[in-house]
This record gives sequence, C-alpha cells and structure tokens, in this order.
Amino acid sequence: MTQKKSVPATLSLLSSLYLCKPSKEAIANWKIFLSENTSGFLFGLEGALHKIDHHSGQVMDDLLWEYTRLFVGPYKLPCPPWESVYASPKRLLMQSAYDRVQDCYREIGLAVSGFDIMPDHIGAELNFLAILYGKIIQGGKKEPHFRALANKFMDEHLLRWIPQFTQDMASAAHSVFYKELAQTTNKFIFWLSSNGRRARTEKSEKKVSERNWRTVPG
Repeated sequence: MTQKKSVPATLSLLSSLYLCKPSKEAIANWKIFLSENTSGFLFGLEGALHKIDHHSGQVMDDLLWEYTRLFVGPYKLPCPPWESVYASPKRLLMQSAYDRVQDCYREIGLAVSGFDIMPDHIGAELNFLAILYGKIIQGGKKEPHFRALANKFMDEHLLRWIPQFTQDMASAAHSVFYKELAQTTNKFIFWLSSNGRRARTEKSEKKVSERNWRTVPG
C-alpha cells in the first residue's frame, strides 16, 4: 500500500478502534487489516493487538471493561471521546464544537447517521478526515477544496483537543493496547498536520518565486 493510500486507511482504522467495542470479531478484523497495512505508525499498535488472546474470555472481558471505563461510563470518564468536552470551559457535551463539526460535514454533503454517535466523537472526526483524504487521493477539480477543508478541520478541530485527549487516555489506560492506541493517534495526527503545513508552505513559496519572473519573447 502506498503512503498516500495508507493515510485514509490508517485514519479509518483508528476511527474503528474508537467507535467499536473490542469484540472477538472486531479484533480479528483489526489484526487482518494491520497485517496488510505497511504504515510505520501502526507497528506498535499491531504488536499490542497481536498480544491480545481473543480466544480467552477473561482477557476479552477485561478489555471490554477497559473500553467502557475509558469511553462509555457509567462512572466519570477519564478521557471523554468528544471534542465539546475538551473545547468548552465547563467540559460539557453538545457545545459549539458539536455544531461546527457538523457544518464541516455538510460542506461535502455528509451527516452522522448513528443516533448513538455524536458528531464530535473522536471516531466520527477521524472517519470524516479519512473520507476527505480519500477524495484528495482521487484528484480532480475539487482536490484543492478537499485539501483545504482537511487542513481547516485539522487546525480548527483535531489539533485543538486530540493532544490532551490522548495524554489523558494514555495516563488512564491500564492495557498496553489502549495506551498504544492513544500514542499512535497523537503521533499520526501530528505527522499528518506537519505534512499539511509543509505542503502549504511550499505552495506559498512557489507562488512568491513565480512572481519574481516574467515571460520574455524568445
């Protein structure tokens, strides 16, 4: 898999890891994906996942409780998976970030369909970014629009809360798997953001350079 194609694939996987409970079937599917994905960012996650004995009932019960304790409840969540909680002073659900991410989704005609998934859930936001990068890879006249939207979404949403969220998650997680997921998410988003900034800088420098020249008759 090429690096370009691995970006939306990696984002889709990360989205799934947050949205899906760690069932036996889910873990088997994640293992298959990771065995076929060559992204260097996923090596640690792959190693942690393969150490999970998904045939053991006790191991699976412990992992499900870890997922529930971190992201679902019923007790106070150490790392709430919603942007609104991290972006609002009172750490409340369904705040301005909740509305703003939906505006971004509507720009390309999308809306979250699951009634049990809030639009500003980390899984939904990562999945949206995966869709945008998929459209960027396809190219075409709208490629600059999708790239600009991806950069905007990264700057105005993910980068504003993912670093603290993943730090909280890594501190609260007991399992190697969820600690590794937190670290992988943060590293991959930071790398993606850095690449986006570098591309924008190079494009800007190219425009400045071209303005210093004029065409002369041969």
